[in-house]
Amino acid sequence: KEKIHKAVKLLADTNPQGPNTVTVVGSCRENILIKSMDRLTLITKKGASITDRSGGTLPVVDIEDSQRVTLQGFTINGGDRGVVCNTASLCYLTGNTIQGPGHFGVHVLGGSRAFLESNVIQIWGRGSFITGAQVFSSNDVFQGNGGSAIVAFSGAYFESLNSSFNNNGVGIDAAGGGLNLNGGTISGNIGDGVRLLGSASVVFGGPTITGNGGVGVHLEDGSFAGFLAANITGNLSGLDVDCEPQFPITRFVDRTGGITNCVEPASASQLKAVE
Repeated sequence: KEKIHKAVKLLADTNPQGPNTVTVVGSCRENILIKSMDRLTLITKKGASITDRSGGTLPVVDIEDSQRVTLQGFTINGGDRGVVCNTASLCYLTGNTIQGPGHFGVHVLGGSRAFLESNVIQIWGRGSFITGAQVFSSNDVFQGNGGSAIVAFSGAYFESLNSSFNNNGVGIDAAGGGLNLNGGTISGNIGDGVRLLGSASVVFGGPTITGNGGVGVHLEDGSFAGFLAANITGNLSGLDVDCEPQFPITRFVDRTGGITNCVEPASASQLKAVE
């Protein structure tokens, strides 16, 4: 019947380097700060929940300056953000349902790395917001978020494997960030499937991008897209891959199977004799 934050504080005072495991049952209403800890696992085997009690002013779980922190099996409700991974932390989120309303479901920043596996992230302003950090997603579901499912800005890196980004405002937004999208679906979003702005780059390794209200992939302002493998067809604006006139770059766009206005320049390099 104790609060999670009370157990975490006790461990932070007595054994911050771990390993420590806290097993949670029931419905908790609290906001948890995990700071300067290592090898901490919060786990539930019976579907416990953690609900914001700050009135939407604090994250439900805030991980700061910590390594190998695992959050597994919870339903996390509300807060200004669901989970924060900040200040060079290493975070593992597995099998959670992280749901709003609030600003961001998962906020990763400050040189942190987060590994997401089999989570559902839904009903936020943005599903995940990444700045100056790295996020690796596999088999996750991002759905019903009013803005973008993923935002990767300012030196961010986002990699996905068989995750889905469906029925959001926009699938994925990137500006000054890098994406590596492998398998999965980006479908049914109100706007574009993937939007690359301001020197963003993406490599497509097999996702299906279809049925979005805008274009499948939009590029502008020096952005790059490499279509190693992708099925990008049936998006509702009439274009599947859209190159705006501000110097976008694509390679292998013919592999998408969709409608495009992108033009790939032929290589001007020729062999020359050495003099």
